[in-house]
Amino acid sequence: MKNLVMPALLIVPVTVGALWVFSGNQSETEAALPKEAAQDSISQRTSAALRKDVGSRVGRGPFVAPTECSDPLACVVQNHVDLKAGPGVVDAACGARSYDEHQGVDFRILDLPTMMSGVPVVAVADGTVIGARDGEFDGAWLAKGREVVKDRDCGNGISIEHADGYVTQVCHLKRDSVLVEEGDTVKQGQRIGSVGMSGRAEFPHVHLSVTKDGKRVDPFTGLQVGNGRDCGQATGESLWAGVVPDHWQPSAGPFIFKSGFTAEPVNLAMIERRPSNPVAASPALAFYARAVGLQKGDVEKIELTGPDGFEPIGSVGSPLAKGKAQIMRFVGRPAKGEPLPTGEYQGRYQILRGGEPVLDISRNFVLE
Repeated sequence: MKNLVMPALLIVPVTVGALWVFSGNQSETEAALPKEAAQDSISQRTSAALRKDVGSRVGRGPFVAPTECSDPLACVVQNHVDLKAGPGVVDAACGARSYDEHQGVDFRILDLPTMMSGVPVVAVADGTVIGARDGEFDGAWLAKGREVVKDRDCGNGISIEHADGYVTQVCHLKRDSVLVEEGDTVKQGQRIGSVGMSGRAEFPHVHLSVTKDGKRVDPFTGLQVGNGRDCGQATGESLWAGVVPDHWQPSAGPFIFKSGFTAEPVNLAMIERRPSNPVAASPALAFYARAVGLQKGDVEKIELTGPDGFEPIGSVGSPLAKGKAQIMRFVGRPAKGEPLPTGEYQGRYQILRGGEPVLDISRNFVLE
């Protein structure tokens, strides 16, 4: 097996975007699981409204996405290619929705339970496997530190050689999910593994990098990484085939990427799990929201209201000093030694840009 090594994951991107609005009546946003497993999930019900506002374009390139990422509530492109040579970050939209020397595209899924369900990673085009590795543990970097993934930043990964001088590599696959080995021939769309969190990964995702004739390129523009050209230079076509959702683009967002109600202490690690619902005997009740793709200067606003006997609470943040690939906010109240009031609770989360909302969600939860 060949050694597969990718750069470190340091997350400081920014983005611009349009207004996204939805509401829900479950305790937490659910993932769009593989289609046979996703029945009446909130992401299916609410993303239909989102898709009315999400455009798409038809690409004529050679590649499909490495995983199902059509639902902006359950799978997003979080980090893009850094096109700038040397220090500094420039993505294909002339912004910084990337990090320094990031040479691929990160397709992110909702959370760890979604990862454990088995989210397919597929070959982006026909080709021959020229390298593969499996057996690396998911989450090892966060649990044990940098040394445990030394020279194995990619984690479990697969490299495939395609026609016309292209080679693609997918990284951070789930342990024991790799289905191919060196020398195998694969077809476009063939399942080759599952999305994971191996190597130097902070969250479940698949990292796709593309080279042509040995030089790294951006699949959204066809531009060579670090070639000195302006990020906004038109190339006439991307490397994507078929319908390409606009929410993949570096200019898209921000997106809500998990929200809900809980009685547990709220942090990003908790949100990566699937927290339990509050009950009347819970010691507290909180509403949380995690968003992806915020821009410098964005302002977050969050509030929680409830039935009689629950005092409303909310907060407005300061303008962000820099863009954020992801951010989490929560608001809540302790039970104060008595059962929580039963009835309907509503949480609302907004991102304001220039004083106007670019993301606005409301979620309801009935405590019985």
